[in-house]
Amino acid sequence: MKAEHINITIPPELREAVDRQAKQERTKRSSLIQRAVRVYLGLSRQKALRAFLQEGYEALGAESKRLEREFSRLDAESLRHAD
Repeated sequence: MKAEHINITIPPELREAVDRQAKQERTKRSSLIQRAVRVYLGLSRQKALRAFLQEGYEALGAESKRLEREFSRLDAESLRHAD
């Protein structure tokens, strides 16, 4: 993948922390920031997926409860007609 140059503005203390971490990991600042952005984007996608799945689970739960009530009503009706 071809890299592109971008300019960003960050507070000095954040740049210093990035530089310290890059030095500790013996990597370039750009590599560290690339990894950090990838991790952030991955976590963001996971969060969105969890929210989507939660909505689905809640919808299925509501549908299951509705079906249970409907079948209970039908069972009660069939028992009345069986007598």
